[in-house]
Parts: sequence; C-alpha cells; structure tokens
Amino acid sequence: MRLKIKGEITPEHLANALAMAVEKLESLVPDGKFYGANLYLVPYDSEGQAFDIFDARRDSLVIVVPAQSGTTVMPALSAQAQQRRVDAREARRQRYLQEAELRRKKNAEINRKRQIKAGQEAKARIAFDALNVLTLQLLTSKPTDLIDGLNEAVKASWQILKPKEPHGPRKGEPKSVPVFSIEDGKLRLITPAWKNPRWLLNPIGSLRQTRITPIWTYSAWVIAVDGFLTVMGNLNGSLPEEILDGYLLRPDLPNEP
Repeated sequence: MRLKIKGEITPEHLANALAMAVEKLESLVPDGKFYGANLYLVPYDSEGQAFDIFDARRDSLVIVVPAQSGTTVMPALSAQAQQRRVDAREARRQRYLQEAELRRKKNAEINRKRQIKAGQEAKARIAFDALNVLTLQLLTSKPTDLIDGLNEAVKASWQILKPKEPHGPRKGEPKSVPVFSIEDGKLRLITPAWKNPRWLLNPIGSLRQTRITPIWTYSAWVIAVDGFLTVMGNLNGSLPEEILDGYLLRPDLPNEP
C-alpha cells in the first residue's frame, strides 16, 4: 500500500494521512496493522526550489525512527502463514521446473527435427550428385541413346495422358511436347513456352532441400520422369543405389483436363 500526500507536510497533515490509511486497512482487514514505512520527504526553500539534505558521506539523509521499547518491530509469521509461504515457494519452484522441462523437450524436438532434416538434405545431395554424374557419363558414352530414350519417354506419356494447358490464352489446348537435345556435350531441354532452352545437369529434377523436384509437377511430366529413370537404368545396366533411396519428390497426380 502506498500513501501519497499532497500539499505541505505538517505533523497534523501527516497524522490525518496516517489515520486515513489505518481506516482503509481496518475496513479491509479488521485485525491488520502497519509495521514499518519509507517516507520520502521533498524539501523546498523559500524560493520554491526543491533540494536535498545530505549526510556526512554526501548521501541523501536517512533518519531512522526506532520502534518504541518493548514493542514489536514486525509480527512473527504464524505456523499456518509460514506453511502457506513454503507451499507458495514450492508451487513456484514446481512451475519453474515444469516450464524448464517443457522448454527442454521443445528444444530437443527442434534439434531432433533439424538433425533429421540435415541428414535427409545430405542424402538428397548425394542422390542429386549421383544423378548428375550418371547423366554426364551417359552423355559421354551413349549420347544418342540417352536423348532418344528421354524423348521417347516424353512422347509416350503425352500419348497416354494427352495433357492440356490449364490456364492462360491456350487453356484447354494440348500442351506442347518438351524436347531434349545435346549440345557441346550438355543436356538441353526446350519447349515453346520458353524463349530460350534450359541447360540441365540431369533430366530428373533440381535439388530442393530434402527432395529432388521435377521441373514440372503435372501428371504427364511426372510419369515421363519415371520413364527417364528407366531409360538411364537400362543404358547404365542399373541405377546407382543412392538414386533409389526415395529422394525423388513424386507429387500427387491430379486429373488433368
């Protein structure tokens, strides 16, 4: 409880303020009493200028009014009050421990997921690098067979699914067939939707965090990607084990118009 006194502080004014405080306390706690108080007094000179009074050490002067002889400085806690204090302290400690345990579990789960993701990203990188190496090997050793096989896989998927443009001015018209080619020993893909051809490290897709994502995710292209893997496996004799480790993103295949 704080007591704010306005105006000049005189013994009478101070006594009235204390009486008001006691009256308020008794209305709330009939057997309550005040013990101890810090009263900050601000002195002013005759010109209305506030100043401070210092002791010999140049600190703000503190006048301690001792308790009257034989009176209680502060009442002792009852056994019940002491127990309530102990119980409250223990409750706070238990809440702190519970919150700390929740934070520990949360941080542990975050670290676990980070470790899992880091491991998946590392394995996806290995699979991606293996695809790139295999593509380069086939471009060097069997370039014609590779390009023909990739284009045949695209044509086969287009013939079966007959994909159409879902948006834009050509909505509902057949999608143009993308075409692979080789130039300067590098894999190239062209489609009428692009102004310039795209150079690819492999025909399967690009690395995105924990997955190798196809260039397009519509049904006809995703099915064609499966054909690309078959072509590359047949030409190489088999696919490297790293590539078969489940890191190719296979989107749901929606019904296309």
